[in-house]
This record gives sequence, structure tokens and C-alpha cells, in this order.
Amino acid sequence: MTKITWYGHAAVGIEAVNGVKILIDPMLKDNPLSPMKPDEVKDQYEIIVVTHDHFDHLGDAPYIMSSSSKPVLFASYDLEAYLNREFKIPWERMVPTNIGGYVDVKGVKLALTMAVHTGVYSDPTGVVVNDGKNVIYHAGDTGLFADMEIIGKVFKPDVVLLPIGGRFTMDPYQAAMAVEMLRPRKLAIPIHYNTWDLIKVNPDVFIEEVKRRGYEALVMRPGQTVEL
Repeated sequence: MTKITWYGHAAVGIEAVNGVKILIDPMLKDNPLSPMKPDEVKDQYEIIVVTHDHFDHLGDAPYIMSSSSKPVLFASYDLEAYLNREFKIPWERMVPTNIGGYVDVKGVKLALTMAVHTGVYSDPTGVVVNDGKNVIYHAGDTGLFADMEIIGKVFKPDVVLLPIGGRFTMDPYQAAMAVEMLRPRKLAIPIHYNTWDLIKVNPDVFIEEVKRRGYEALVMRPGQTVEL
């Protein structure tokens, strides 16, 4: 059974059907919503995914990679080059990739997607996690863009995790439009909101707009796990 845990902001844990655990955008230490800290999770996850280099997404990835020998890191090649150069994370513990097709990592298929945002050391991305039973799309930080329809057609997600905080990403209404383009078969979950006042929104607007379009949506509590 696939499991999804939201740690607040954009930090999301996924347990695949084969038991492999993936942690996406692990900002925990400086995340006021997270019930967990880096030392509590650093040995739990086999794969760390970073969608881009902003502090609230790169987060504790360097610390986790340096203090635990367990995980490998999955990110764009240029971001990995930065992490190798600045944090001495060895290449043999990173999976070189870029936006494109699936890469098999520990029995789970991962792919990076386009995201419309900014970055310092690499272009921002989203990520698709396919464990053979469920396909989960984490959009990272992004504005609304028409090619989300292509992402939906190519990867056919069961669950989409979308930023709704506005200002730096989509707002609730735009994220609901994204759901319409992505066409998730099971669930849409809002992320990247209410961490700080600058991205304070009402997630019920997203839920209502998604349901009005004929899709299911769920607001998760920080630390909550859902089973698919």
C-alpha cells in the first residue's frame, strides 16, 4: 500500500509499495509546521528528492545526506553538481538526471518535470513517483502553465500535490485549474501554504474549486499520513 505523509510546506514523504521511502523537499528544521526534525527522519528514507535550490525546498537535504549513509539524492544534474561542490556530497550517492523520462531508483520509477519558477543553481522541477501501484506528482514550486496538461497525459497521475500559497506559486484557484489539466485519478492535495503570513490562504477554496470540477481533494494536517 502506498502511503503519503505531509510534513508541512512542501515536505512530503512517500512510502512505496515495495517499502522504499522517498522524502521530497525536506525542509524540517526551519519549518514551523513540521512535527518532525531532521534527526528524527534522517535514517528512515532511502531516497531524498529536491525539486530546486530555494532554502524552503533544499532544506535539510545536505545535512541528511551528510549525517546518514542510507539515502541517495535525486535532483537535476546542475543542482547535484552544486551539492557536490559546496557540501561534498559524493556523486556515487546521487542519481544524475534532468527533465525527461523515468529513472529506476531502488525499484521505484522517478521522473523530473518542468516547473515555472526560479532557481539559482538549476532550473526548478517537479517530480513524479511511480511505485507500480500509484503515480504521484509533486509539482514543486510552480506557477500555472499549459504543459501541465502534457504532464497529465504522459504520466497519468493518481495523486497530485500542488502549491496553493499564491505570491510565489499558484493560488488556490489556479491550482484547481491545474487539477483540471492533470486529471488525477484519485486525489489532489494542497501544499506550500500557511507556513508564513506571505503565503497565507484558505485551502477550502482549493477544495471547493477542485470538487466543482469533478475531482477529489483533501486538506492534510502536518504529520498526517494517507494510504492509497
